[in-house]
Amino acid sequence: MHFLFTAPRFHTNQRFAVKALLDAGHRVSFLALRRQHSETYDALDPIVLGLRGGRWDLPPLTDFRKRMRSLKPDAVIVRDPTTAYGLLSTVAGKMVGANVIFYNQSPMHRRLSRWKKLANALAVRAASAKWITPVLGSPDLHPPASSALSYVPFVMEPQTSPDQKWWFSDGAVNILAIGKFYPRKNHPMFLRAIANLSKRYPIRATIIGECTNDDNRREFARAEELHASLGLQDIVHIKTNIPYSEVQREYDAHDLFVLPSRDEPAAVSHLEAMAHSLPVICSDSNGTQCYVRQGENGHVFKTDDIDDLIDCIERIISDRSKMADMGARSYDLVVSEHSPARYVETLLAIAERRV
Repeated sequence: MHFLFTAPRFHTNQRFAVKALLDAGHRVSFLALRRQHSETYDALDPIVLGLRGGRWDLPPLTDFRKRMRSLKPDAVIVRDPTTAYGLLSTVAGKMVGANVIFYNQSPMHRRLSRWKKLANALAVRAASAKWITPVLGSPDLHPPASSALSYVPFVMEPQTSPDQKWWFSDGAVNILAIGKFYPRKNHPMFLRAIANLSKRYPIRATIIGECTNDDNRREFARAEELHASLGLQDIVHIKTNIPYSEVQREYDAHDLFVLPSRDEPAAVSHLEAMAHSLPVICSDSNGTQCYVRQGENGHVFKTDDIDDLIDCIERIISDRSKMADMGARSYDLVVSEHSPARYVETLLAIAERRV
């Protein structure tokens, strides 16, 4: 089957999804509007259409139409059909006879108004579309937002098995945080948590973040200033703009992954850490907090609550034997819940299902 993804950019969280389909013998294409610094193209180099200018984020229409006709996909996976590009991709997909699958990062189980439910139903019916999301939401509290909606978690290849994992380099617990330098990523809160815990435990930490624009540079300067004022020069290392392959090596060099940010629609970095047999911590405003089994492979802390973050970190680093067990559980969850084979099987069943 030929799958075509359309999205504003080729986000790294799509890397293993694309690779899984290619490895299973399917054809995959990707039509993006732009590139960004943090992207990696070892699985697939997307076709970058560019923007036509004007009020809406749309590609040059003639080029887009030619691309769709020449590619002739069997299924078009449309990132966020409510945008101008998403709507264009939906219409074009139907015109070339493809099955349309909506993809967004809204929770599958969430509370919706009656009018929103009606709008979702009309959109799905008009396009004869299926709909997938990597965010489970709250199944104990809410029904699925649409009968067409399926939960398809991010796919991840296992990387470092528990028996290959090397723990506690130089006798310290090594803690990793990754996130672009924006205020909502909460780098200052992470630094303060490390400063607090370093008084009681032998720990070191690394922050890795993208720093490519003025907003990033302002937040980076703020983090650097706090880093110095807290006296963390010998405890915390801050790295910027490092290649994807080097980031993977950093997972292997650490013992615990912390994602301190708020309002993450669907983070994938903690899943990457799990693939390297690390316990993980994230906030309760992270859409993909559902990938963390509370107390089994990590913890979910209250957003912006530094005391709760410190408590969650301490509960893990205070028992090194349990840390290794939690890391092994992370790896097992990647194998059982996020494997490429499971992703391909699920997506094929959705693509071939009648609406």
